[in-house]
Amino acid sequence: MALLLGLGAAGCSTSGGTAAPGPAPLPAPRPFQGVTHYPEPQRVALHTAEEELVAACMKRRGFTYRPQPLATGDHLADLNPYGLLTAAQAANDGYGITSTALSLRPPADANAASGTDKRWKEALLGTAAHRVDLEMPLGRKFFYHSDSCAGDAKSRLFGPDYYRLFNTFQVLDDAVVEKVRTDRRYLAAQDSWRACMKEAGAEAKAIGDPQGTVDRQLRQAGRDRAKLHAVAGVELKLSGADAACQAEAGLGAAVSAAQADAERKLGAGYADELAALRHMREKALAKAAP
Repeated sequence: MALLLGLGAAGCSTSGGTAAPGPAPLPAPRPFQGVTHYPEPQRVALHTAEEELVAACMKRRGFTYRPQPLATGDHLADLNPYGLLTAAQAANDGYGITSTALSLRPPADANAASGTDKRWKEALLGTAAHRVDLEMPLGRKFFYHSDSCAGDAKSRLFGPDYYRLFNTFQVLDDAVVEKVRTDRRYLAAQDSWRACMKEAGAEAKAIGDPQGTVDRQLRQAGRDRAKLHAVAGVELKLSGADAACQAEAGLGAAVSAAQADAERKLGAGYADELAALRHMREKALAKAAP
């Protein structure tokens, strides 16, 4: 089956012409300027560098580790946490649901045979005797094994405090998103969006519901090519209406305002940690650059 990459290019779009290019839209808001999010090219570069460091660590311990490529084509990994969507994204790939289902293929595990060796596995993943527990914001907890080659590689690439800082902001990111979704400005914009979607013949109760519709239809389609093509068409139609109604409702502006307030409250006291994580991110990306 041919991969359906870029749904708008797959013959499912109903657009009748090409719009004149306008100014590039501003990036959709993410908590703390997206400090924990890496677009696919960055994910690939970082993963490649990390795998090489894992292999070097395993070699120092007398084991062989074969670096593995990162599975690409996961368009869902780049979805905005608030469900924000531009008209261009909708026209090209919808929500990325159908194209991801058809294009994402995890590589074969080159280390499957070695994984049955207890000593090899302990060298890679670490042991309970070297477990380090970390306290996270909002009562959350996280742990890692300090003797693992996986941890050694990440520390060498990013810095020794990366585990704590990255997971701190993962927790804070989730809390900001949750707070934004209960903010009166967001809820008011969602009400306007809901009315717009109903008028467009794509009725939905909440942001994210159209993606759920596509997910359900995709599961029902299985691997039937004609049904998958139909789901792609549904995805393009729903996402197009979604993006237009988000713009009409001013959802992006509502999210930006609510997010700024949520970050000020939830991120209070973490300015130094945020600066340190940004610095680690920049250094790691520079090291991993091809």
